[in-house]
Amino acid sequence: MNRIALQAIAGVVLGFLVLPLVVIVPTSFSASAYMEFPPRGLSLQWYRNYFTSRAWIEPTLLSVRVAVVTTILSTIVGTLAAFGLVRGRFRGRRALEFFLLSPMIVPVIVFAIGCYFLFARFKLIDTPAALYLSHSIVATPLVVIIVGSALRTFDRTIEQAARSLGAGYVRALWYVTIPLMRPAILSAAAFAFLTSFDEVVLSVFLGGPAATTLPKRMWDNVRHEIDPTITAVASILIAGSIVVLTLAELLRRAAAPISESRGDLGERSHIARAVPDVSPRVAPRLPRP
Repeated sequence: MNRIALQAIAGVVLGFLVLPLVVIVPTSFSASAYMEFPPRGLSLQWYRNYFTSRAWIEPTLLSVRVAVVTTILSTIVGTLAAFGLVRGRFRGRRALEFFLLSPMIVPVIVFAIGCYFLFARFKLIDTPAALYLSHSIVATPLVVIIVGSALRTFDRTIEQAARSLGAGYVRALWYVTIPLMRPAILSAAAFAFLTSFDEVVLSVFLGGPAATTLPKRMWDNVRHEIDPTITAVASILIAGSIVVLTLAELLRRAAAPISESRGDLGERSHIARAVPDVSPRVAPRLPRP
């Protein structure tokens, strides 16, 4: 009975989340001059209006650029921070971890106001640089959590085997640990990209005429006019999110170096890369738990 109730609640929640998609996507294909559901006729006019309008394309390109820069910065900083927090043994580690995760705890509007006053001192308001920095700060905690979780379950005997054969710490880290951690890093990067691309509050406070992202353009559209083009934009964002998460999952599976088909030889091949004089066939066989 409890299982049936749980499934029913899950179904209601899932339906509540999916229901807006059932309205938005069909409306984006409406042939009417205004938003209409259900649509009386089908047309691609709103998609055509989106792809031919500079008012929509330029914010989209800026959002992509900001998301890419944010992904690179947050992935590098978050991965390094995760290594330091998980493997480091120093005083204040918990306080530092709380500090790095605080952007997820502080309400985004409070954080946006703080960023506004800080960046205003350096005259960075209405510049892409303000968006790069603020979005990276918001996305970094996601990378720290995802990569840190993977590091806590990482089998360090593989890295220790490479070091016992003469590989230095940096070489073992680059050729053994990082490739084995690649699935988690790719997943973290995908979530960082989506977090930045979808961020609207920071863009409203820190953006402007010269730095208008797509979420801010959508926000302005809803506030000042009712343009059915926004339904096409929303549908494209939904499809884009699905594509990004699907690609991240495919890359995660493709990058997973240890699989049932490769087994122990896969682990030994990474050790052989760290220690070039050792063949994968003769690298040490690691004990299985």
